Amino acid sequence: MAYPYYANSQYYMQNMQDLQNMREKIDRQMQQMQQMQQLNQNQMQQQPQIPQVNQTFQLAPNPTNNELESKYVNNIDEVKNTFVMKTGVFVNKDFTSMWVKTTDGNIKTYELNEVIQQDPKDVEINNLKQELQRMKEMINYANESNVDNSDYDESNESKNATKLSNNKRTNARQK
Repeated sequence: MAYPYYANSQYYMQNMQDLQNMREKIDRQMQQMQQMQQLNQNQMQQQPQIPQVNQTFQLAPNPTNNELESKYVNNIDEVKNTFVMKTGVFVNKDFTSMWVKTTDGNIKTYELNEVIQQDPKDVEINNLKQELQRMKEMINYANESNVDNSDYDESNESKNATKLSNNKRTNARQK
């Protein structure tokens, strides 16, 4: 039996050699990859795991799906130009204004004031001052609406007050 004659036997031999070279190259790369994996495993065992540092600040201790985004801004223009994925709270650096921006772009503006707690005595003093002010306003209103100021004479009133106090003194001596 005769074997077929290939005219391109040299081409066939070169292709076989190329395949053999490719197999050797793949084997070398596989060995390198295994060596690298072993080195990585050894390094992981030698070095202790360092926890990652979390540098985010949370507004609430228990985050929910409805978390707020917060940011310091200089003015409302920065708030308008900022895109928010959740409801955003923006505070100016002086802590005098606060803006709340929703995902649909609505912005509400709030003014911030510091609230200083007062002790009970100061609260009572303030209440008494307010009550005194209301009474003064009531007296002024009553005087304006019921008394004709043109007939009012202060000198006569002071004379009448002096007469009353003198009468009281004389009545006290007589008893």
